[in-house]
Amino acid sequence: MGLRSFLEKMYKPVVMENELANRNSRINKSTVVNQWRNFPLMYLARPKNLKKYITLCFSFVLLYSFADKLSNSIEISGTTIRLYDLTLPVISALLILYNKKAIPVLILFALYRVHTQPLPQVLDTISQLTAALISTKVYFYATGKRGAVSFGRSSLSAQRILWLICFNTLIFTLFQQFLLLKFNFISEINILSIPTLINIQWMLTSCITGTPFCYLILRACYQPLWFFNYLKKLKELIVSGPRAIYQLLWAMLVIGIMYCLIYVHGDSLIYTDYTIVWLLPVMLWGAICLGHALMSPLWVVMLILLSDYINNYISIDHEFTFNHYVSHLALTCSMIFTFSLTIVIVGVLVTRILKHIRSLKRISLSEPHTGLPNLLALKNDIIRYPHAGLCIIQCPELNTLTQTHGIIFRFEFVKAVFSYLSPLLMDNEKMYYSPGYGLLLRLNKVDDDIIHPYYKAMSSFRFSWEEMELGLNFGMAYMAYGKCINNLSYVVGQLNARTYESLKQGKAKALNVSHHGDQAISSGAIRHLLQKSIDRKSFMLVAQPIVSTKNSSQYYEILIRMKTINNKIFFPDTFLPVAEEAGLLAEVDLTVIEQTFQFMQSLDQSKSDTRFSINLTPQSLSRKDFLDRLNTLLKNYLIRPDRIIFEIIESDIIDSINASSVLQELRRLGCQIAIDDFGTGASSYSRLKTLEVDILKIDGSFIRNVVNDKFDRLIVMSFCEAAKFKSLQVVAEFVENEEIKQMLISMEVEWLQGYHTGKPVPIESLWS
Repeated sequence: MGLRSFLEKMYKPVVMENELANRNSRINKSTVVNQWRNFPLMYLARPKNLKKYITLCFSFVLLYSFADKLSNSIEISGTTIRLYDLTLPVISALLILYNKKAIPVLILFALYRVHTQPLPQVLDTISQLTAALISTKVYFYATGKRGAVSFGRSSLSAQRILWLICFNTLIFTLFQQFLLLKFNFISEINILSIPTLINIQWMLTSCITGTPFCYLILRACYQPLWFFNYLKKLKELIVSGPRAIYQLLWAMLVIGIMYCLIYVHGDSLIYTDYTIVWLLPVMLWGAICLGHALMSPLWVVMLILLSDYINNYISIDHEFTFNHYVSHLALTCSMIFTFSLTIVIVGVLVTRILKHIRSLKRISLSEPHTGLPNLLALKNDIIRYPHAGLCIIQCPELNTLTQTHGIIFRFEFVKAVFSYLSPLLMDNEKMYYSPGYGLLLRLNKVDDDIIHPYYKAMSSFRFSWEEMELGLNFGMAYMAYGKCINNLSYVVGQLNARTYESLKQGKAKALNVSHHGDQAISSGAIRHLLQKSIDRKSFMLVAQPIVSTKNSSQYYEILIRMKTINNKIFFPDTFLPVAEEAGLLAEVDLTVIEQTFQFMQSLDQSKSDTRFSINLTPQSLSRKDFLDRLNTLLKNYLIRPDRIIFEIIESDIIDSINASSVLQELRRLGCQIAIDDFGTGASSYSRLKTLEVDILKIDGSFIRNVVNDKFDRLIVMSFCEAAKFKSLQVVAEFVENEEIKQMLISMEVEWLQGYHTGKPVPIESLWS
């Protein structure tokens, strides 16, 4: 009769009884099969598990026998003290790993021990089985099925120390003492005697270190693939750990300390149990730097050696009395247990910390809302693939739709595009996302033929959102990069700017960056110089005279430049766009005003009526604190408001209610307001009707050809007539020669400005 037939016949009555009891509940066939599987022997009866079960039995018996051979014991006053003993940890590890499935193996093992071993060893085995069964049962009750996972989990450490170590050792000790008393091997139970305490401490050490070690060996025999992954992780820990020289020094220290402990050498202090103290810092360093997975097996090997050679560093010969020997032995085993507990806990915590560090690294390389790789991940990958190409996809319309549908719309759209384009990617190609720029593709190679399928795919893409299907306009730009490109943020910024050209032209645009480094430095230098000029109030002020056609009076328009240390001059068209992008235009205006006031304050009494015209940007007019700061400057520098003219570009007025109110307040203070570049706006005359200003500055584009172009002449005359009706003074810009000057005088223009009437000069040299 086969084993399967025998087991089916044995359990057939039980199964039939279960079927009858549950017929009214309509339990199906799968439920009955599951009930069969609950029996440990049913697991064994399945042919596919029989081979593994035989391997398990063989591994357990071999490991127990090996652990029993390694166990060492000494006799103290008639009491046997077992030192480092792995037999109880082997049984505990088997139950943790297989739970109920291990019971048949343990029953057969117990029967074998009863028939082959003397009574004291049988009592030890019964005590071990009892303690292991009770402690693992309580342990699984507290942790559930997750309790069978590998050792090194910080979330289970407290439960394992409590039940599998402390409770297990206590049950084993009490039950062993009870059985020895019943069979007259001892006369009384004295749990507080020194030999018993030494036994308990060694057993605690055995359980806290030996149980994970035996678990590792048993699982390696049962699941070789798992063990290979374990070895792979061990290799990663060593490779990613401290430098090789430090690991070598640490290994030499461990070997040196162990040599001092197990080598017999007279009365020298370093060859006694004193040297054990040095094991703690050395092993702690290993646990912190290399983790629990490596330190735990190594510490077990060291403990086996320490227990086997205990007489070498704690000797009862000659120099020690019996009491001294026992005291040293108790102290040593106490230290070893403390070290073991510390090393295990530190190793577990370090493993948890390393896991969190790896998790944080993964998080740092991904965009949090979409989970896609970010720019930092792209930067790392560029180093690994230095001859690939970049492609960027930008959807400007996404900003408007995000305001309408919420921020989730953006992230869902990005994830949808990622899923849509992923099948087009080749090996080693990857997609990234940056909220500021859009989707970036790292491709093995880029050219028009490779990029075209991506452009075509994006043109056909439709995004479904709340019963809507949307096809968003997009721009696409690409470039090949090499090792010379090390400023990723600059390159991505240039690609992003190129996408707007792509959006207008309806095709992907290539970007060629040859001297990106110099450009990036130049742009950064302008921004740095701008900030420094604001902070130090060091703009270069240039004054151009505006002369009267009726008398010799004049006033000056303040123009600004930026000057570098090597005397390079930057004009406003270079740095004002940077200031606008950085939101610094208002600060530039206030800095220029303060520098002008400083200069005016330095003038002598004979020039105390000189007037200066200063340009204001719309950002200044929109600031709530502009008037307060201006009033403060006027008071601090004792400047009369009637000496100040503020020039405003025509299109900047009226568009803002706040700007109009600021201009009115400036006029109340006594300042004059001039409209600069008048005539270039789309509705100059309609604005002139409502403007409350003092001076009209006609744009130079009308003045340049006023002599030869009749139409320009008529336009200028109409401006003058309108200004005269509104009682405004008129300034003509771009007066470049005498003919233009005479023509404007004949048209009764009151003020002239241009290179013919006066060139701009540094403000310090106005009266030099």
